[in-house]
Amino acid sequence: MDQAFLKNIIDYNPETGEVFWKQRCAHLFKNESSCKSWNTRYAGKQIHNVDGKGYNSVFILGNQYRVHRLIWLLVYGYFPKTIDHVNGNPLDNRLENLRSVTSQENHMNQKISSANTSGVTGVYFNRSRGLWCAQMKFNGKAYHLGSSKNKSEAIGLRKKEEERLGFSRRHGSAG
Repeated sequence: MDQAFLKNIIDYNPETGEVFWKQRCAHLFKNESSCKSWNTRYAGKQIHNVDGKGYNSVFILGNQYRVHRLIWLLVYGYFPKTIDHVNGNPLDNRLENLRSVTSQENHMNQKISSANTSGVTGVYFNRSRGLWCAQMKFNGKAYHLGSSKNKSEAIGLRKKEEERLGFSRRHGSAG
């Protein structure tokens, strides 16, 4: 998959994030008869197939791609290691909502886990000690930030550290 090939098969609107199939050109494919059936079925249609993780994805020549990665290749000419949706919506593929980030930066803009029971990422109740604990994993290391009988204090410890490290304001939100 390269940028030139992609420019021949999809159109992208960076302001809306919408991606549409172009009419395929026979010279791009070995089997011209499959090209003709493609044109009548898909040409002009929006690419919108949501995968199990909530991302728009598509199969091209037998390989599955997430659409935001194809957009990045189409616009910038390469696949970055990680692309972050700034607002946390995996279906919002407007160019202004996509950014190339490190894995750590991507985790700093993550929504709250569905397994969370306290309502705040990194805060949990330790039943054996009877304390609310604040913790954080950063750059592959786990850190205990402190404990308190007061849940609000534990939340404050976590939020203070998130702010100090430059976490996204939406980190740990519901969506």
